[in-house]
Amino acid sequence: MDDVSVSKGVFAHKGNYKIGSARKKSQGNLNIYDNELWYDAYKNVWSTIKNCAEEINNSMFKQILIDIKIYIKDIKDNDNNNFLNEISTAILLTGVNLPDHDELFRKLSLQISSITKYIAVIQSRDSGSMKSLIEEMIFQLINGSEDEVLVKKSQCTLRVLETWYKDKSMKIPLVIVIPDFETFNPIILRDFILVLSSYRKSIKFVLIFGVATTLHAVHRSLPYDATSKLRVQVFYTQRQDKSLSDILEGTVFSGKTSFMLTGRAFQLLTDIFLFYDFSVDSFLQGYKLCMFQHFYGNRISYLCCDRENIEEAVDKLSDDDLDEVRNLPSIVKYTDNWKIASKEKITDSAFKWLLVKLLKEFHDFKSGFFIILKCLHYLVSSLPGAPLGKQLREVYATAVTCDLIETHEYKECLKLLNFLSKSELITKLENFIKIIKDNSGDKNDFNHVLINLEDRLNKIREASLEITTEEVQVLTPTSKLSRTSFREKLLNKAQEHSKSPFKHAQAELMNYLNNLMAIHLKNPNRLPASEIFCFSDANAGKHHLRGSLRAAIHMGLNDPSIYLNCDCCKLETDQTIQPTLPDLSIIYKLHLESRKLINMYDWLQAFLMIVNPNDDSEQTEVDPEIQARFTRAVAELQFLGFIKTSRRKTDHVKRLTIVISEVWMNRNIYICVK
Repeated sequence: MDDVSVSKGVFAHKGNYKIGSARKKSQGNLNIYDNELWYDAYKNVWSTIKNCAEEINNSMFKQILIDIKIYIKDIKDNDNNNFLNEISTAILLTGVNLPDHDELFRKLSLQISSITKYIAVIQSRDSGSMKSLIEEMIFQLINGSEDEVLVKKSQCTLRVLETWYKDKSMKIPLVIVIPDFETFNPIILRDFILVLSSYRKSIKFVLIFGVATTLHAVHRSLPYDATSKLRVQVFYTQRQDKSLSDILEGTVFSGKTSFMLTGRAFQLLTDIFLFYDFSVDSFLQGYKLCMFQHFYGNRISYLCCDRENIEEAVDKLSDDDLDEVRNLPSIVKYTDNWKIASKEKITDSAFKWLLVKLLKEFHDFKSGFFIILKCLHYLVSSLPGAPLGKQLREVYATAVTCDLIETHEYKECLKLLNFLSKSELITKLENFIKIIKDNSGDKNDFNHVLINLEDRLNKIREASLEITTEEVQVLTPTSKLSRTSFREKLLNKAQEHSKSPFKHAQAELMNYLNNLMAIHLKNPNRLPASEIFCFSDANAGKHHLRGSLRAAIHMGLNDPSIYLNCDCCKLETDQTIQPTLPDLSIIYKLHLESRKLINMYDWLQAFLMIVNPNDDSEQTEVDPEIQARFTRAVAELQFLGFIKTSRRKTDHVKRLTIVISEVWMNRNIYICVK
């Protein structure tokens, strides 16, 4: 008993517990969906998209990372002291896509670590002052990623760094990365550069600035005395719209996954990307959310699998699942027509066979859809005005929203293609054939297409541009033809005789291409079993991606039972105000009944009438507890931004929300006057 003592005391023992160890305990698998078939299908689709996106991201960042690595390696190997007072600075123009910068600079740090392990990544949140900026920089440079702290942050000064650098006898550059240059305080950054420049003779620094806008942002933020201390080299990243196109072509448009985002849902994601954040990562997360919305709780969604697994997935269908598939609108329409044609009732076994056939046909259609879509994009992207758009995603958005060949833009493109010269048409047709060969692989479905295109290409090559004169046939009006019909017939004959062999071959080619587009570029939502593969509900995606904060607050205050999930708060109508509601909800519903200015005394009396309905007379002596509840609820409503104090009347508050009745009244007056 070593711990026995006569006096009372507390004895400290060194145990095995470490801070944070409780969090690291294995808690087992908390995913409750692991045994669900729909979740397996969702994981397979998302893992395919995620892996493809990572490969494309690596290839996009690969060249610029190599260039910066070579730049820092040259600085390390260069002992020339001609620029002693200048700091080597790499400016990385990354674009406004801030959410994706973390991944870029993480890869950059890993790439540079093979040259020097002394890297400090400084965020603007860690540089509120010059002292905190220098302490954060030196702390990262000296301690690095080691668990043991060599120097405390409070002891980090440039003299300590200089002594440490000399003791190490290093010639390795110290790399300081500032990913968000625009958010730094320009005054602090100026002083920081000048201080580093004063130590340039004893320490070799390299600065890397991540600039989201343009190079002029550096000159606007820093004065000449700071920029004159920098020896700058600029590196450019790929434009974000080009990055999105590469990601989409490698994932969504590759046909590697069975899931398709169609209709307004796809347009919603592209609109958010183009008009809000320019973030490819946010686009992929939105795509993932739409996928989960499609798969979640939907048992028949596990039929959205690879083509070779379709028969196995159909065999797992229960009777309830079969009934659910039968009730899909596209399946109902198809089976009704099938019953009429075969005049037989569809049994379960026959329906399973039919379902397998429809699912495989959709997979075959999908692969052909993306191949011909890429061909069409190549044909129309360089046309004047680009009626269908210059990006593949624009053509795809049109094709999955409506019938593409019926649109005015598509017909306009066909007209413009008829004006191409012979050399331009031959070049486009050769690349058209090349795209099909590169994407179709061993698919036999496109062999006859390639043969027909090759024949038409040879005809166009051999066709003459000269107009051949033929014997003109004299047409006389007959009793069966009207005056208008006879005029049209004459016009068509005149055009046929005025066409060269090239124009005839070109017209045949355009007719063939139009028929090819009509077959392969149907709207996927109109095919049987499209509900299993396609998600086009933009409202569901908008509800999660572009949530309206004000609408959510209104819904919660107007009907608290939605969030509280209690029986005492359930309302028969939206206008009902029950005393069991939270005080804030009662105050909010009363304020909706008021006009622009709300009298505080009347408001309190209305609150008392609801909270204490037994006393019908006007209460002059208010219970302090009820008055405190009222005051607190009013303060919370003001904090939420629904009211504010009024300068016109001290005993009133001003309502900040729109009075709907006044809006409708003004609208009706305007209509009557008009």
